[in-house]
Amino acid sequence: MTQDMLELDLEKLENRGISRYKAVLMASQEARFINDQVKLDILNTKEKPATIALRWLFEGRVVENEEPKAEG
Repeated sequence: MTQDMLELDLEKLENRGISRYKAVLMASQEARFINDQVKLDILNTKEKPATIALRWLFEGRVVENEEPKAEG
């Protein structure tokens, strides 16, 4: 990706309501999940988990984890 394409993609994420900081958290969580799948031989790939996670994030395949907030 060139620098211009990266900025354009970040703008698209922000238009979807995902801040740059939230995108980093989402991509890192997805990369850890992908890494676990590779270790368990569920997923077979030559790409790094972070690369896959970022591509999926920009494609809209990674969604925000909605955890219920604890009251108290």
